[in-house]
Amino acid sequence: MAPNTLASDNSDGIFDELPPDFIISKDNSHIIFNKEIVKSSNDNRSYRIIRLSNGMEALIIHDAEADKAAASMDVNVGSYSDPDNLLGLAHYCEHLLFLGTKKYPKENDYSEFLNKHNGSSNAYTNTENTNYYFEVGHEYLEPALDRFAQFFICPLFNSDCTDRELNAVDSEYKGYLQNDGWRLNQLQRFNSNPKHPLSRFSVGNLETLKEIPTKEGIDTREELIKWYEKHYSANIMKLSILGSDPLDKLTEWVVEKFSDVKNKDIEPFKPHEKPLRKDIELSKQILAKPVKDNHSLEIYIPIPNQREDYKAKAACYASHLIGHEGVGSVCSLLKKKGWITSIYVGPSEVSADFHLFMINIDLTEDGLDHYEDVLEIVFQYIEMLRREGPQEWIFNEIKSLNEITWRFLEKSWESSYTCSLSNRLHRQYPHDEILSDPYIGYEYNPKIITELLDCLRIENCVVSLSSRLLSDFDKKEKWFNAEYRYEPINENLIKKLENPVIHPDLKLCVPNEFIPTNFTVNKLENVTPKTRPDIISDNDFHRVWYKKDDKWWIPKVKIVFVFKSPLIRLTPFNLVKTVLYYHLFDDAFAEEAYDASLAGLSYSMYAVEDNISINVSGYNDKAAKLLELIVNRMKNFIINPERFKVLKERLKRYYNNRRLYSPNTLASIYDMQLFSEIYYSTEESLSALEEINMEDVQSFYPELFKQFFIETQVFGNMEKDEVMNMVKMVEDLFKPKILEKSRIQRSRNVRLPKGKRYVYKRDVYDKDELNSAIEYYLQCGDNKDKYVRNRLQIISQVLQESTFDHLRTKEQLGYSVYSYVSSSVGEIGLIINLQSERDSVYLENRVEAFLIKAQSIIEEMSEEEYQKQKKSLIDSLLEKEKNMWHEAYKYSGQISSEYCDFYKHIEDSENIKTITKDDILEFYKIHINPKSPKIKKLSIHVRSLKCTDNIPEVKSTLTDSNETKVKDHENDKSKQEENEFARLERSKPENYILSEDNIRIDNITDFKNRMCFGPTATPVVPLNTFYAEEMFN
Repeated sequence: MAPNTLASDNSDGIFDELPPDFIISKDNSHIIFNKEIVKSSNDNRSYRIIRLSNGMEALIIHDAEADKAAASMDVNVGSYSDPDNLLGLAHYCEHLLFLGTKKYPKENDYSEFLNKHNGSSNAYTNTENTNYYFEVGHEYLEPALDRFAQFFICPLFNSDCTDRELNAVDSEYKGYLQNDGWRLNQLQRFNSNPKHPLSRFSVGNLETLKEIPTKEGIDTREELIKWYEKHYSANIMKLSILGSDPLDKLTEWVVEKFSDVKNKDIEPFKPHEKPLRKDIELSKQILAKPVKDNHSLEIYIPIPNQREDYKAKAACYASHLIGHEGVGSVCSLLKKKGWITSIYVGPSEVSADFHLFMINIDLTEDGLDHYEDVLEIVFQYIEMLRREGPQEWIFNEIKSLNEITWRFLEKSWESSYTCSLSNRLHRQYPHDEILSDPYIGYEYNPKIITELLDCLRIENCVVSLSSRLLSDFDKKEKWFNAEYRYEPINENLIKKLENPVIHPDLKLCVPNEFIPTNFTVNKLENVTPKTRPDIISDNDFHRVWYKKDDKWWIPKVKIVFVFKSPLIRLTPFNLVKTVLYYHLFDDAFAEEAYDASLAGLSYSMYAVEDNISINVSGYNDKAAKLLELIVNRMKNFIINPERFKVLKERLKRYYNNRRLYSPNTLASIYDMQLFSEIYYSTEESLSALEEINMEDVQSFYPELFKQFFIETQVFGNMEKDEVMNMVKMVEDLFKPKILEKSRIQRSRNVRLPKGKRYVYKRDVYDKDELNSAIEYYLQCGDNKDKYVRNRLQIISQVLQESTFDHLRTKEQLGYSVYSYVSSSVGEIGLIINLQSERDSVYLENRVEAFLIKAQSIIEEMSEEEYQKQKKSLIDSLLEKEKNMWHEAYKYSGQISSEYCDFYKHIEDSENIKTITKDDILEFYKIHINPKSPKIKKLSIHVRSLKCTDNIPEVKSTLTDSNETKVKDHENDKSKQEENEFARLERSKPENYILSEDNIRIDNITDFKNRMCFGPTATPVVPLNTFYAEEMFN
């Protein structure tokens, strides 16, 4: 045991009541859990649990290999504790803790520090907990922890910040208004027990946090401070930290920095009422009108607290069977009837004492008409499970699958790991089982399973049905304006299900044949891992990339077969037929693939550009078997006419719903449409889909597979001969004709001319969308050009935090603000994407004002600060792979891009070291500063029809190039704002007029016809550079 963990005599009596299995540290500053924490055999980290003198508990993790450190604090207070007259206060508090403390008063000190040291942060507010987390370069954990700890010791809640951040909370809320997930969730909450806090609005907005309190004479800031002082207590906080420093050093930092958090010795809030009461809120249905064209059926059933008998895993057992997709399942029967496209089943912990069993079903249009029949079949199946009784062999199979997952559990991203563990510390797991119990804590208890199944009855549930085809809505929910009606579930249906006749097609699942049994990896000692894959075969039919696992030593593999064909993107019809084909195949193959997915072996199929990709990932034992099954089914696939109707309808709804994406997402889609040489719009895809029938698809895909080139990628625990056997199997099955490589189309992108500024404007389709958005793009050159690429990466690194701080925090333009380097085939540039209630022209002017001002950030930056920013970028580029999938993803990305630049991150890092601040400044003045005569700019405006700032435009006039220039009229509709700077800017007429040199794009096709295109992607070195040694023999 380390010196500072030796037991003390507790002579000062700080720890009077010592919990079981804890001992007192040598210096009396904390107590230590004295039992070994159970961990996966694949886990080389060290763990320690301590409790500070203030009652705070911490899980401390040492990972010698980690190049990132992370921490998470989970506070056992959330929206349930909001005062009735200040709804959203917990969420508002979460926002404000980031904006300055007494020790670090600068508003953006925390985010600025993390940004300079390869870090990031976030937080979320739930019903009963609020979680804060960050990650940072491993050598900077100590100062990052010091800043983080102050959130819980001495936050400032400065009045100027509190006023401005109200707008950020309001903007976040308004960003959710047209989101069906938020709308339907709020409907369900609203129709729960009004005496339970679940029924209340939890996000918060200007009405609940400013307007209502002001009318009642309440000072929101004062109440916030009182609320924080009352509810933020060390004894209900759980901390998790991960770093590369020794456990003793990490422990020392935790004790030093978090012991000053006050312990108010409070109990977490526990509601006295039930949120859903029998015969009041239960046995009801909510029929709602969504924003998007989807038909969904959701069933919510309260179940016993799963924390109390967590080892019985009763909800896990039930969801495994009810959500099964194999033969005899609910899903299988309902698909055959043409009523559903998918089903998801699982437990949900709404709060510590309120757990739900959820069944979510995506209906077809026919299924919507038969939704009561769907409900009947679901509850028939549940009744069958009750009659059959718990099956120990099924429980043991679930247990076995989870034990395999636990045995080969891989590392994840540090921040997500600490975030989940800090939350898990609040649960009732024994301390030594904190890591393992979700995976291996299974104890068969048929009584508890029977009790849970007995809860799953239609009279005990709430049904939610949503579709735009429903009608007769007589209510509107207050906060999200969702139209709905609320009524009892059909009494005849309830009676029918009291003693139902079970449909003959409903059966228990059969034993899973895909459970792996061979876990051999043949680990080698003292081997230096290879840093790229090899090409082990390259001919007229195929190219095979391969890298055997020499780093992770786990029995898993990632297999990718890419079928390249110029037919796919030849026309919009071909592309949509391809999409329909893989949707139909995926639907037909689901029953066979489901057992494999349960056994940790997943597959996916999708089309990208001129490729159809088949991916198989997971345990290698039966991976080749699954691949063979897939390609055999592909070759001999016969389309089911009924499923064709269903999936064509679903695809049509998908294309229609694309138009209803959030404005900032739409801006990014239009960006791709403007720049890609071949990109079919949503409208073109919809038009093509209308003309396609089943025979078109049935006759198309055999043609598709007559002639193609295969590019194969295999990474992981598989030998070369196994890989080549798979390739041979695929070729022997399809027997393709040779596809000349010259016929393989490669993507190209528009190159903007120097000194030109373009703008493309579109209105949103959703008339109720409040937000507008812009995507402001500055094209800087070719992405293969190191000179451009690395200067731009440094600029993006320097501007990233200040973009957020200035445009979001200070100017309050909107909740969603981000900037990044956009790199695509033959082009690279800087993007600023911003969503806001403000007019898009105003947003562009504010972005340009910021970019002009931002030049001074570089000019005034000290050499020391500049070097910190470069180091942060280099650390990010050289960040280690977290697991085998992360490694495979990096290789696959380079191969798919066709650049095959496997050492780009290393070469860029070395080049970045040589770039001076003056180099960056020179580059900025030419390529980024909006005043530059050489700038290449294209901005995309997606405009809300409800924007109060929207102003009329002058009729366009033709230029010499037959394009139109933008001239927007003045509009001075600024509103009274708390922030004086933002108020003044909004009052300036010039902020509502785009500069005269902006060229308006009215027709994307015409625009692209006038543009030059950049080069296609080509490998940075000849492909034979990557040939394996045997290729030359």
